[in-house]
Amino acid sequence: MIRNMFGWLAILSIFSGCSADAGDPVLLPDDRFLTIAHRGASAYRPEHSIPAYLLADEMGADYIELDLQMTRDGQLAVIHDNRLDRLAGMPERVRDLTLDEMRRIPYGNHFNEENPGIADPDFAGVTFSGLSDVLSRFGNTANYYIELKDPGKWGEMEEAVLRDLTAYGIIGERDVESDPEGLPRVILQSFSEQSLIRLHELRPDIPLIRLYSFKGEAHLSSSTVRKLAGYASGVGIPAASAHSDFIEKMHDAGLAVHIFTVNDEDEIQKFIDMGADGIFTDRPDAAVRLSQRH
Repeated sequence: MIRNMFGWLAILSIFSGCSADAGDPVLLPDDRFLTIAHRGASAYRPEHSIPAYLLADEMGADYIELDLQMTRDGQLAVIHDNRLDRLAGMPERVRDLTLDEMRRIPYGNHFNEENPGIADPDFAGVTFSGLSDVLSRFGNTANYYIELKDPGKWGEMEEAVLRDLTAYGIIGERDVESDPEGLPRVILQSFSEQSLIRLHELRPDIPLIRLYSFKGEAHLSSSTVRKLAGYASGVGIPAASAHSDFIEKMHDAGLAVHIFTVNDEDEIQKFIDMGADGIFTDRPDAAVRLSQRH
């Protein structure tokens, strides 16, 4: 079952940024609840590490989430923060290092210190990866939910993401590969509307998620929703902001709603019952188990 979409192409040209020639956004299946492994199975292994992604895949997550920052040499590093102080105890910024330099920096000790009950000496040697490292490791055996962090004004990050996804066969020249259950192999997300519109113009076949951070309950004006429906497949919102009226409004516009970041099992169940389309979680095993009851 796929949601009906309204014809927003004419509206797009009014709001500018995304031309009508780009085509309708991709519709995401609405007959299942998606488990998106937040930075991998990051409750159990160092965030954004290959071990965390391997475990998330073993647990049956629908997607592994990658945050991307651009390095000094124009490559894409898989890391949430723009600095290395939290994870590696170093003052350097990602943009001041090359990808090869980041690949030599261990950061797993941070996880061991924060999680002594499940610490593993092997984690100490975990180093930062590039997008290309993750794609080469998993190829078409996993689905990727990728956030472009601070993409900037000039399109370098968008072009780099599409370059790597193409090089590793995740996207073809005209369409995105699907997994055996019909889910697109890749979803791209960002807080940057400009970046998403650029991506939609370049590759209208890729599902795009617009991220929002609300101070209170989630709310978007009707004009904003109409504009969103011209380039995005859905929205990502904080758990504290989510409510059923907002989810219903998004669904009426053909937009999926993915909620971040939910680890408590009662909360996961609440959002399943609320009608959300998926959650980001550090505990993909819990989300998979609960979603399979429905």
